[in-house]
Amino acid sequence: MAESPMVGARVPQDWQQQISALATASGRKEAEIVREALGQYLGKNDPGSVKGAIASLEDRVTSLERKFAGLGRLVRE
Repeated sequence: MAESPMVGARVPQDWQQQISALATASGRKEAEIVREALGQYLGKNDPGSVKGAIASLEDRVTSLERKFAGLGRLVRE
C-alpha cells in the first residue's frame, strides 16, 4: 500500500475543539474527521463511508437509548 502524503494546517482553537468533539462522539480519529471534511470540500467523499458512519452513529444512539430506558426503570423502583 502506498503511503499517503501528509498535509498540515493551523486552525482556530474552536475548530480544533469541534473536531475533537466530533471524533469523540463518532468514535473516530481526528484525522478521519479532517479527511472527511476535505473530501466533502473537494467532492471526493465515498458515499459508502458516509453511510457507514451514519449507521454506526445510529447504532450507538439506539444502544444509549436502551441504557437510559433501563436507568429510568431503576430510578422509578
